[in-house]
Amino acid sequence: MRPLRPSRRLPPLNALRSFEAAGRLNSLTLAAESLNVTQSAVAQQIRVLESFFGQKLFERDGRTVRLTVRGRHYWTDVSACLGRLAEATEQMLDGTHHLPIRVNASTSFTHAWLLPHLAHFRSHHPDIEVEIVTTPDQHVGQLDETSDVVIRRYTPELRRQGFISKPWLRSEAVAVCAPDLPSLDALHTPADLLHAPLLHYAGLPQGWQYWFHCAQVSVGETLRGPIFDEFLLALRAAASGHGICLAPRAVIQDDLDRGKLVALFDDTVRLEGPPYHCLYRADDDPRLTTFIDWLVSRAPDTHRPVIAG
Repeated sequence: MRPLRPSRRLPPLNALRSFEAAGRLNSLTLAAESLNVTQSAVAQQIRVLESFFGQKLFERDGRTVRLTVRGRHYWTDVSACLGRLAEATEQMLDGTHHLPIRVNASTSFTHAWLLPHLAHFRSHHPDIEVEIVTTPDQHVGQLDETSDVVIRRYTPELRRQGFISKPWLRSEAVAVCAPDLPSLDALHTPADLLHAPLLHYAGLPQGWQYWFHCAQVSVGETLRGPIFDEFLLALRAAASGHGICLAPRAVIQDDLDRGKLVALFDDTVRLEGPPYHCLYRADDDPRLTTFIDWLVSRAPDTHRPVIAG
């Protein structure tokens, strides 16, 4: 049996409220007015707090009171804590309207797709706050329950009670490289890539083998080229002219449109991977519905699914 944690040593809340008000206003009278109590009540609560610590927290200066040096340090922390407590209380009283929508996605997807698109959502819905949390794909089974939306390629670990999981974006993989790759002019057929610098993503170790299989090109069990633990690093290496990598078209479409990357043989070689899924909380929060509807609207028109509860 795990040992019980010792109870926290906390002074009475009323004493802290009186202390914070008196320290902020430098006056017991003004503190009493702000708390709608008598001056003697404020003075009594401060004495309770000083007895709790066994030391003075204020020094009198005529009609005003001033915090001691140690009292000032304590007041700073108390004021911040009471502020957070007040904010949390307002959120509870107001329901979920002021809580951010918490979105969990992989680092690579967040940088390559979510962040560039999120500016559109914020410009159209400035009253809805979105909080982004990134978690590596290999830790997808360890996601906490505080996320309202999870975006991942579908895996069985994403099934959880109280959530709806729907396919959202196709993840057709295309071979991409920088437009100024030195060997680009020599790449006329898929087989020519066997002699080109290939970049590998550790999360898809057999990706290139599958791509060559779709292109009807025979290859061995291993292919040369550097391996990247993060897909985003492989993509940046490709954009910097270090080689060719495989990437989901939906994720890198903006880079293709802007000419940062070029797709090779995407009209002849089709490698369909598991689709990106949107896992979202099944409740009646209108802000969450708005965000999910926006996600659907940002999917390519030809591949747009319908996400419904």
